[in-house]
Amino acid sequence: MKFFYLVAATLIAGSLSLFITRALDWPYWSYFAVCCALGLVTYVVSVLVMGSYVERRAPEFANRDEILPGIQSWELTAGTGVVPKWVSYIGILSVGFFLAIPFELLASLFR
Repeated sequence: MKFFYLVAATLIAGSLSLFITRALDWPYWSYFAVCCALGLVTYVVSVLVMGSYVERRAPEFANRDEILPGIQSWELTAGTGVVPKWVSYIGILSVGFFLAIPFELLASLFR
């Protein structure tokens, strides 16, 4: 199911970036700049909101201390419902923006 979300996010991200580029009548290369910019913005928003939810709902895990070798304490909140799913979808959308770039490059080779 997560693969479906990732594919859908990639299609949405690519379409949104292409729509913005064409609506503003920017050159074709700016599509890649828009994808990168929106991907970075959605990634940063996802990380900030995730950190906010962990600090608010599980303050004892809101640090970077290693509980086990290579595992920080905040990582133990995964799958426990501390962070809502919509925050994860924002993170998946950021990956979609970065995956839309090679797919558009590949599509441009066949035009």
